[in-house]
Amino acid sequence: MQTDIERKIHPDDGMWQPEQSWYFAVGRSALRLVDLAARTSWLPRIGSILDLPCGHGRISRHLRAGFPDADLYFCDINHAGADFCAETFAGTAIHSKPELTEVALPKVDLIWVGSLFTHVDLDRTRRWLRYLSEHLNPDGMLVATFHGEWSLRMHEMYQMIDPPSWERIVADYRAVGYGYAPYQGGAMGDYGASLSRPETIIAAVRDIPGVRLAGYMERGWADNQDVAMIAREDRETPWTPEFRSRK
Repeated sequence: MQTDIERKIHPDDGMWQPEQSWYFAVGRSALRLVDLAARTSWLPRIGSILDLPCGHGRISRHLRAGFPDADLYFCDINHAGADFCAETFAGTAIHSKPELTEVALPKVDLIWVGSLFTHVDLDRTRRWLRYLSEHLNPDGMLVATFHGEWSLRMHEMYQMIDPPSWERIVADYRAVGYGYAPYQGGAMGDYGASLSRPETIIAAVRDIPGVRLAGYMERGWADNQDVAMIAREDRETPWTPEFRSRK
């Protein structure tokens, strides 16, 4: 897979820290997961990809390098970031909204969702997973990341939210498998920090018709966030003689 990437950095890219090397390593890790999902699917090739939220291209640049002939769509509530990605990495910008289900999305072969569900409550996670799954082409793949058990350790080193809110998140995580609290002062609107157990995410996927869980990896993205892979294949489809012809 091609890995020569465009290294142009937008001046407002909040993920870019010149003194740290992890920016590009995180992007390479995402591309590895996308490549794995592509190999797991029944699709002969990945012809279209949605990157959501794209930010200013931490992952987008790797997607363009890894899939040079694919149609790429870059979606973010930061419209300038989506526009920058579209111009720099040759694709189409989609301006997102606070409620994702109000955004007109194309149907694509693969959707990468890096660190979106890590900032919303369980209701939105369920609703948005379903909505995104509906925008996969047949046999398409959705790759999404979550804060799992490892984030309890990470918070000790890099505080994600204020201590009282974190205590509430952890308490709900222990009690029901998903914890969430918004950032104080309304920072980033109705977004905050979440923590989820694998079984909670798996249960959410099980509630989506017409898909199956293709895989779940703890600390799969950049040795940090958990990763779920969801295939647009109906889990209820019985075996048929056609099965052998697909292999």
